Amino acid sequence: NLGLIEESKISRSLPWRPPTNVFRVKEDVRPIFWANRPKSYISRTLGWDQYPHGRWGDSRNPSYGALTDYQFTRPRGRGKKLQEEWAVPVKSVEDINERFMNFCQGKLTSSPWSELDGLQPETKIIDDQLVKINQKGFLTINSQPAVNGERSDSTSVGWGGPGGYVYQKAYLEFFCSKEKLDQLIEKSKAFPSLTYIAVNKDGESFSNIPTNAVNAVTWGVFPGKEIVQPTVVDSASFMVWKDEAFEIWSKGWACLFPEGDSSREILDKVQKSYFLVSLVDNDYINGDLFAAFKEI
Repeated sequence: NLGLIEESKISRSLPWRPPTNVFRVKEDVRPIFWANRPKSYISRTLGWDQYPHGRWGDSRNPSYGALTDYQFTRPRGRGKKLQEEWAVPVKSVEDINERFMNFCQGKLTSSPWSELDGLQPETKIIDDQLVKINQKGFLTINSQPAVNGERSDSTSVGWGGPGGYVYQKAYLEFFCSKEKLDQLIEKSKAFPSLTYIAVNKDGESFSNIPTNAVNAVTWGVFPGKEIVQPTVVDSASFMVWKDEAFEIWSKGWACLFPEGDSSREILDKVQKSYFLVSLVDNDYINGDLFAAFKEI
């Protein structure tokens, strides 16, 4: 992209950028967790004999490649941008919340949890709500708004070519303290359409769905085709992803500070004590994912 074409105007064949690898040409289903880290996902699934096509469950291969330094290496330009934007002294949890808020407000163009530049177009639909929950200490690293039958050529949420309609369940993924998690779980009881998985670095987990559950969170209806469902929330994959997500606190952010810096201590404390939460509102027509956060 030389800047001649606005990237958001380019028609996407899938919600995520398909790989150029000839062996993955039929791949059309992925877990949502790596949405902002596609290179990492590709590197961790290189050894698969076949890639999910049509349904995640049809050819699911649970053996993800191990985490290596490769997943945390960055192009020089991105490393420089992260250094500029995230190597700001962290004196409190509030400072951490502020970094995440600034990213949601578009004041920062980089995030340790993303290989992409800035917010994705669809995120801008909900960025006001994202700012509010980040302010409360729910630190978002992935999200999508609910979509009910938008045209597939929509510049913000469209994909899959002309003449179709696309759908999404609202999705949020974030880090939060155990105290905040307990409050959210209690509040979510009043919202039966919400499903969640929460896990900490050590693997302690809470969930209101079966351990092997797979939930399609993006799908499209196109002329002359079966329904396409390219993005899923898969419980088993989430437990693989969580190791990577937690590792980024140290290898993606804390590493930007010198050894012994007090900022590292605070980030380390958060890494060891917070939970990573995947939250879906299954009511994509009348749901309100953010309502559960209002009184917290």
